[in-house]
Amino acid sequence: FFLHRHAVQQQQRHTLQSTTITMTLVSSYRTASSADAKSLLNAGPATLADLTSILASAPHSASSLSEAESAFAALLASSSSVEQTNATVDTLYNSVRSALSTGVSQIRTLERFVMLHIPQMEDGNNFGVTVQMMFGKLLKEEREKMEKALGDSSKYYEKRADAVDKFTHLPKTSTSETTSTSSSTATGGKEGDESKTSSSTVKETKVTTPVDTSGMPNVHRVKALAALDAQMYMELMGALQSTVDGWCVILDNLEKNWEKLENPRG
Repeated sequence: FFLHRHAVQQQQRHTLQSTTITMTLVSSYRTASSADAKSLLNAGPATLADLTSILASAPHSASSLSEAESAFAALLASSSSVEQTNATVDTLYNSVRSALSTGVSQIRTLERFVMLHIPQMEDGNNFGVTVQMMFGKLLKEEREKMEKALGDSSKYYEKRADAVDKFTHLPKTSTSETTSTSSSTATGGKEGDESKTSSSTVKETKVTTPVDTSGMPNVHRVKALAALDAQMYMELMGALQSTVDGWCVILDNLEKNWEKLENPRG
């Protein structure tokens, strides 16, 4: 009986120690999450300034689709330019996707801050928890918008490569590789049965003469490629403007409700 009671007491002490260590670890994460969220709040004006500067430096506004499309079509007028990247879209592509990726990471930091400060549920006095839940919903919605924009924009270069490949004034290069294997077996020879296997690989590169020998790109293909570039440009501009708007709302809510978010029952 005494041995059994002693074992139970040891198990209880071990459980208590494990629980204490776990709670201490969670507490350290909770404290760190508050510091990280406060840092993002303090850096908010600089973050918005960086995002709006990208919008301001863009050569075409988000409402000037036809202007961008015409400008891009003019760049594609020569025979060789269709195989070059669109520098305007490239620059915006890199800037916006970087901003979106950073935004997703920062929002996850804020989501961790909110989730680690949700108190144990009780009857009554849950207004602060409601504030946390509403802010968490806002964060999730804005993060998902950014993640969707990242996913959608990642298909741009694949679509552009397919569009360029359809130009008939460009020579086409294809490479094929053929491997052949042969085997033979000889029996009753001087050294007994013998098997031999040999293989050879032939690699061939073929350049196909352009269908259109004028040397100039087809006008409709030019318009299609320019439209694709303009569409990507406008989607990037829209995603960036949405990110700016989202951050404004997030930072405003974070500042106004900081006390409730950090200490909902305070």
